[in-house]
Amino acid sequence: ATASAQNLGFMRESVMASITREDAALLEQNYKAALEQPDGHTSTWTNPRTGHSGTATPLRAAKVKDMSCRVLEMSNTAGGRTERSEITFCKTKDGWRAV
Repeated sequence: ATASAQNLGFMRESVMASITREDAALLEQNYKAALEQPDGHTSTWTNPRTGHSGTATPLRAAKVKDMSCRVLEMSNTAGGRTERSEITFCKTKDGWRAV
């Protein structure tokens, strides 16, 4: 457990370390809505209580193990930092899941 915790030290300086539960709920709501939009459409979220915000933009369709997927560009700002990432989400019977 100690070794695992040491490997996660980089998280202390990440955007995700600064977001609140309310921020996380808004971020999740936003990326799920973005996945239903056409490629190139940017969806945004902002939490007026914390000042944290972000965007989600679907870039293209993808296939992973015969699943319909989409590549999503996400940019989130919290704690004075902004991070950008591209994440592939696939549609499952339970909804969109990151792969």
